[in-house]
Amino acid sequence: MSMHAIDVLENARVFKNFKEVKNEFDFLVATSAISATDKNSMRNPVTPEHLQESLKTSGKIGLVFGREDHGLNNYEIKSCDVLVCIPANPSYPTLNIAQSAAIILYELKRSEFEKKLHKRKKFRRLNKVEKDVLIEKYDSVIDSVHVGDYERGLAKKTFRSLLGRAFVSGREAFTLIGVFRKISEKINR
Repeated sequence: MSMHAIDVLENARVFKNFKEVKNEFDFLVATSAISATDKNSMRNPVTPEHLQESLKTSGKIGLVFGREDHGLNNYEIKSCDVLVCIPANPSYPTLNIAQSAAIILYELKRSEFEKKLHKRKKFRRLNKVEKDVLIEKYDSVIDSVHVGDYERGLAKKTFRSLLGRAFVSGREAFTLIGVFRKISEKINR
């Protein structure tokens, strides 16, 4: 009953049984708190962040959430195309349906948003050439200001580690390359 979701409730459809759901959709995603061992391929799930890759299909896609008391049965899971499992605390692995739906829908929207974001120039991750030039310009500055081999090596290693952990966009790399170039020019005057 969210404030701006009355249209969702008004357009909701109620199915009498799972067979009706199965006939309505081209691709079904089952959700379950239970994932079995490698020997039980029926309960071999993907995680929510990898679900988007599984959904590269055409047609109507349905998300199937189980009953809160006992989830989906084996027939329902077997009838679906992919199984997704939300990692949770082993002491209480089952989430309620509202939490599960929120997590799955968030992951699907997040993936879609990230794809759009990374198409924009200023959010594009730096490429190898930009990374190599950035490191070269940084190293040049470090070589100019640090006398000892140990300090130079530590500074260079620290910068590479930082680059490895951080999301650096192409635009940010371009800016940093310019800054390091200007620093080198001033040092070398």
